[in-house]
Amino acid sequence: MISLPIVLFDGFCLTCNRWAKWISKRDPKKVFELLPQDSPEGNAVMESCPELLKDVDSVYIVKNHQWYARSSAICRMLWELRLHWKIAGTLLWLIPLPLRDYGYNQFAKRRHGLLPSDS
Repeated sequence: MISLPIVLFDGFCLTCNRWAKWISKRDPKKVFELLPQDSPEGNAVMESCPELLKDVDSVYIVKNHQWYARSSAICRMLWELRLHWKIAGTLLWLIPLPLRDYGYNQFAKRRHGLLPSDS
């Protein structure tokens, strides 16, 4: 049985939820299974998260039992979408990993403040 790549995202984060919706809209073939990390299904998958990644504040993709986080997860998601997104993912991949992840980490630190709150 072939399993779909699983995307695990922060279900409490508005930015992360919008990102998941963005992926879903661009995934007409339903390549991904999108799960909030804090859902019962997401918690079950997170139990198998490698120790090295457990405390990483990141979106994850689990594909063929391999875990990817931060910018590596983003690239792998883009590679599963239409051609222009594959190209964007490849261009992103060409940026050295430390720089890609630095950019990802800077975004992740500010993600909760990027969208207006309901209050």
